[in-house]
Order: sequence, then C-alpha cells, then structure tokens
Amino acid sequence: MRLLLGLFILFVSCNPNDQYKGLVLPPTPILTVQNSYGVVNFAYIRVRQEPQLDSRLVTMLRGGSIVEIVTSTNNEEMIEGKKNRWYEIQYEGRLGWVFGSYLKIYDSLDKARNAAQEGLSNGTETGS
Repeated sequence: MRLLLGLFILFVSCNPNDQYKGLVLPPTPILTVQNSYGVVNFAYIRVRQEPQLDSRLVTMLRGGSIVEIVTSTNNEEMIEGKKNRWYEIQYEGRLGWVFGSYLKIYDSLDKARNAAQEGLSNGTETGS
C-alpha cells in the first residue's frame, strides 16, 4: 500500500512541462538527395535486367541519351578491358542496368543536357 501511495505522489508531483523548460533543441537538418544523371557515351548500349553481362536485355539506348542514375553496385568489374561498376538507371519510366564505362556521369540534369548537346556522347561502338 505504501508503495502504491508513494508511486501516486511521485506521479502527481511530476509536471511534464517543467522538465523541458529552458531546453533548446538544435535545428533539424534537412535531408536532401542529390540526383545523378548519365549520358550514354557509345553509339548504342544495352540496358540489362540485372547487373550482369548474361542478364536479359531490357532495351537499347542511343549515344547521347540522358538517364537518371538510381543506384550502383558496390564493386567494380572488368568488362571488355574496362573497369567500372554497374549503374541502375531509369529511362522513360523503365529501369535497368548499364555498365559504367558506357556512361558519363553528371551531378545535375542541366550538366547532362549540356554535355549531350555538345556532342560528348557520339562514340561509334556498341557497349555491353
């Protein structure tokens, strides 16, 4: 009984607002996501369903096409003598994977558009 009475007095005497008076919280940082974009730097590249050479083909992209980078693999691979990672891309609402050596990566859509217009992506090979 004494224990219950003690808990009751403790509970009633606590004012939840008193403990926070004078407490100043730091501002909450705003989280931003930086989108990346790629410009295809070969005449045509294959977009694959998975980040593997033997994966099913989703579509082909022409040189100069601008894609949004969704994510990338953690590890680099050596393909056709080029070392890079695979990038998951979005193009016209479709998702797929392309090997990084066939893209030039930019940190803004404007930079990617400028690069595509300047003709930085007019190679003649077909990429994996």
